[in-house]
Amino acid sequence: MQDEVMNRVMDSGAGVESGRPTLAVLVHEGFPADLLIDVEELCRSFSGFLGAPVALAVTGGRPLEATLDELSGAGGWEIRFVAPPTSKAASMSSAPFVYREDGRPDWGAMWQGFCELALYGGPPHRGEADALHAVEQPLEVPANPEIDAIAEIRRGIYETTGLFSEPASEPGWLAVTCHSKKMAAWMAASIILENVDARCEEERLLVPAHPSFRLKNEVKSVITVVAKCNHYWQAHIAAGGAAE
Repeated sequence: MQDEVMNRVMDSGAGVESGRPTLAVLVHEGFPADLLIDVEELCRSFSGFLGAPVALAVTGGRPLEATLDELSGAGGWEIRFVAPPTSKAASMSSAPFVYREDGRPDWGAMWQGFCELALYGGPPHRGEADALHAVEQPLEVPANPEIDAIAEIRRGIYETTGLFSEPASEPGWLAVTCHSKKMAAWMAASIILENVDARCEEERLLVPAHPSFRLKNEVKSVITVVAKCNHYWQAHIAAGGAAE
């Protein structure tokens, strides 16, 4: 089983231009065989990201610690132990709010400061206790709201993605027109992992939008998660041919 998995990982990188591995994943021979499939998929993701094959090696006949000690003692190797996150539910820290010269939020400059998608192991944009849900029931809106929240979300989404959006037929939702049904479905699933409500209807992505949303809270969250997920779709998913 282990040899079969390693062969598939190396074969999957055979058509990559660089031809030589730049990353190796070392697994102890006692590692559960059923989990090697997950490690294989992890290696394949790394391979696609790096544009080079990834070596998956299983140590044989010796403890993993002994192999690491030997590598460390051979010189030129720095062994680092990467620990799991302290809390998977912890949300990412808020990025500074940036304004343009005309006093309007500069969404194009802000969203790029955010880290990896939760789908790929990054912290979610919002914590589970602070998840952003669609407001489908009418809420009391301030008499003098600071902004037109829905118009600002639409502007921010267009500025960061170039995607057109409009209020959905159901209250509390904004419909973003995607390039395909697959894109809308992938975006919705990825946004949900950021602890922001989302769903899809055909090629339309639905995200929360309500007049009561605050600029530096809900409005910023919706724009940011749509921008992040659109970036990954365009740069990694669609570019890799999975968008068809």
